[in-house]
Amino acid sequence: MAKGNFVRLEDMSEVERRSWATLIVDVAVFIWFLGKMTPGFNFFNNSRLSETGASSLVGIYVGVIIVTIILHAVIASIFAVRAGEDKGETDERDVDISRKGAAAGFWWVTVGVNILAGALLLQYAAASGAETFMDGLGGFFPVIEPPYM
Repeated sequence: MAKGNFVRLEDMSEVERRSWATLIVDVAVFIWFLGKMTPGFNFFNNSRLSETGASSLVGIYVGVIIVTIILHAVIASIFAVRAGEDKGETDERDVDISRKGAAAGFWWVTVGVNILAGALLLQYAAASGAETFMDGLGGFFPVIEPPYM
């Protein structure tokens, strides 16, 4: 088989199958979370979120955590029952994929956190009366209110 033709389930190792199942479940939970936090997926005109109480926001976060834990437990149990001749040992390809994923994830998180922190600081400065280049963007995507943070 040619290198890179691992697109069918029967061509994948158990580690790859488990990784794909986990990714699909995590994306589904994130879409559900995004739908709860941005009603109608209308990111920039979200008047209902600012009216959401703190207990509702905590409920959404706790719900996401509980659903994620339950779905990951289901995936782990399904793959534990399926364990046959392929026990899911990692090979050099899985280690390389993990290393590349960790490196890419590190940079995405680092850049994303810094952009969010900068936006919060600039909007906080603009809200307190300082002149910043974000003065006209306050109504576009406000993040000073706790639900938006």
